[in-house]
Amino acid sequence: MIEDLADLMEGQVRSMGMRALYISCVGSHMWGMQNRESDIDLVAVYAAHTRSILRGQRISPTIRQQIAPGRGVIYDTMGWEIGHLINQLIKGNINAIWYASSPLVVKPSIIQEELSALVKDNLCRESYRSIKGMAQSQMKSEDKPAEAGKGRRTALRTINFGIRLLRQGRIVFAPVLHTPGAEEVREKMSELDYACEASSLPDGLDEEVFREFLLRLRLEGVQDSE
Repeated sequence: MIEDLADLMEGQVRSMGMRALYISCVGSHMWGMQNRESDIDLVAVYAAHTRSILRGQRISPTIRQQIAPGRGVIYDTMGWEIGHLINQLIKGNINAIWYASSPLVVKPSIIQEELSALVKDNLCRESYRSIKGMAQSQMKSEDKPAEAGKGRRTALRTINFGIRLLRQGRIVFAPVLHTPGAEEVREKMSELDYACEASSLPDGLDEEVFREFLLRLRLEGVQDSE
């Protein structure tokens, strides 16, 4: 099913005049926490034609697609243009980090491998704010009765991810297999705060290496179209 959805998604990206660089699965599948009712969350990282960018044409930084694989179910999928992804990585955006380093790559490519390695080699404290903000946002779903427990589980996995990143300089997608109480989440949030204060990671990443990666990709896009 995931591979079929990725094929459909790749076709839709091409139909929009974009080049799909790779497609990854995120959400619960990325964490190994999926069940029968879990959504399939796909993200396609795509590249707009370099000539279009040079001509000043408006490029959509993100796209949202609805894909119906023919079984009466409609899936929402997300696409990020590579330039937008790079800009968000430089800002320490946690979604960007996940989109670049998900271990579940459905449509792999050398570009994804290079970018994932680049992210893992350039972790920094700047991502702390985005990680904490994400966890706080996930906790808000606890206000919905139907989501009871889910918000705490997703928040805790995000917090644990951040603690490992800040303490060990590692990207680890570890599942949370229990439903934590609110107190456990609060304690872990405090641990995240301390991990940031004590982290030996640099405050920000090396922006230049990411800009060079993007420039090389854009120039290759021009050559491919000639």
